[in-house]
Amino acid sequence: MRFAVAAGLAALLSLAAVKAEARVRVAVAEFTIAGGDSPALATQLQDGFVLGLVRGGVQVLDDAETAKRLDGHLELQHCDGSPCLKTLGQQLDVHYVAHVHVDVAGNSYKMVARVFSTEGTPAAALPVATKSKTCDVCTVAEAREGMLRLADMLRPQLEEPAAQVTLTPPPAPPRAPSVATPIVAAMAGVVAVAVGAAILGSNGTCTGTLCSENRSRSALGGAFIGAGAVAAVAGGYVTFARLRNGDPVLGVAMAFQF
Repeated sequence: MRFAVAAGLAALLSLAAVKAEARVRVAVAEFTIAGGDSPALATQLQDGFVLGLVRGGVQVLDDAETAKRLDGHLELQHCDGSPCLKTLGQQLDVHYVAHVHVDVAGNSYKMVARVFSTEGTPAAALPVATKSKTCDVCTVAEAREGMLRLADMLRPQLEEPAAQVTLTPPPAPPRAPSVATPIVAAMAGVVAVAVGAAILGSNGTCTGTLCSENRSRSALGGAFIGAGAVAAVAGGYVTFARLRNGDPVLGVAMAFQF
């Protein structure tokens, strides 16, 4: 006894979890039975149909809940046109509307279910799926099982609503470091070397007072050549490193060391 109660409770919790995670929503707008006037029979058959959808992850409003939500909206009852279906879907917050009809002749049952989409521009007036099933010489329990199988046949036709995805543009790539400054520095270094060489080349023969002047020019020319060489080498290396997407900092330090 305890095992049966626990199993039943587990089944109910599992069913509730499936229903809570349901994404597709269907409203049973019509559920009619011809040839069977028993309310208990109608309840049993519709229960089988609803259970077949729910256990597949579909959220269902039965005909009683649908009628309750449409109270005061007579224009939406017996709805099968495109504008009406779209309005009905918005009112009930469902993606599909199901019309189910069962013909009962003695112990034989013929079951037909049609499903309409409430979405689109405009919503389709033709059913997106129509399935039927017969059960000859069946008990009520077998007929209920047939309704469950009918729902199983419909379930693959019910597509989940497309998830809205917000696309975030990728971050802009980092700007490449400028090579204008190191190029200018390298060119200035070359010019400085040339100026220093010209100064040294202008020294004449060291005689008398000219020796002191020549020494000053030699020092000035050497300074130009030294500074120019450093600037040219450092600027050239930084330019090369940046063009190769490298790190010029270490190269500058090494250049100044040398």
